Amino acid sequence: MRMLLLFLPVGAVLAADPPALTFQTHCSACHAVDHVLVGPSLVEVAGIYGNNPDDFVKWCVKPEHKRDGFIEMPSMAHLGEPVLRELHGYVMATATGKTEKKKSESDPYAVPPTMVRRPQVMRIFLPDASPAAIAVALPGDLSYCFDATECRLRYVWKGGFIDGWPYFKANGSSLAKIDGAVVYREKSEPLAFDTTKTFPRKFLGYRVGRDGIPSFRYQVESGATVEETVKALPDGHGIERQFTSKNGIFFVNQAEGAELTSSTGSLTLTPEQSKSFTLTYRWK
Repeated sequence: MRMLLLFLPVGAVLAADPPALTFQTHCSACHAVDHVLVGPSLVEVAGIYGNNPDDFVKWCVKPEHKRDGFIEMPSMAHLGEPVLRELHGYVMATATGKTEKKKSESDPYAVPPTMVRRPQVMRIFLPDASPAAIAVALPGDLSYCFDATECRLRYVWKGGFIDGWPYFKANGSSLAKIDGAVVYREKSEPLAFDTTKTFPRKFLGYRVGRDGIPSFRYQVESGATVEETVKALPDGHGIERQFTSKNGIFFVNQAEGAELTSSTGSLTLTPEQSKSFTLTYRWK
């Protein structure tokens, strides 16, 4: 069954994030304080841009391949200059008094599955996703991969979180490993848009709620904006995907490998119902 959806934009959210959260969200997968991960340490960055926030912002907006053994950093232009200037201050303050250490020979994020901090969000290279993958550990034992290039859920796995050492050891030229077994894989985008004008999908970032769970914002084919939050069902046998928009009607594609239901009691939503709705995916 399919239904039509047209969305209107919602307010921006990334600018309100404090610098520490901005760093954790967009930088920590590649940069550590005092040792090399995928990119240089904050100690080295502070040595280059300590009193030069203008060049720091320019580099973040338009980075280039600078040295052997390091991959090219993706542009952070979507954060905007005010946020990047706050980030510069955070980097400088965090690096103050620190010295560079030798590169670690183990995954600095690897911990026993029973000790994994949940929720957890990490931007990292994952299997079966674009280079802009984001791994999210939900409360319980479910984790999922969100693809920020295609702006959609890729798959959900049960068990631990991820083993990032293959990624860190190869300076970002290899993939992290998921710690568990995939229990649901999205074979097609759940929302299809009927529109005469087509825009490329665009990732707009995400905010982290008080519960530690991220809400992803992205522009869809109609040019409008959607916000999506994924949560685990209490029994661990499924997920809830909460969508918000200003207004609209939409198509929903049936899920493959999971039972799909809507919070409205029907998969045919009115414009009023589509302002805020939840799709529940349940598997055995």
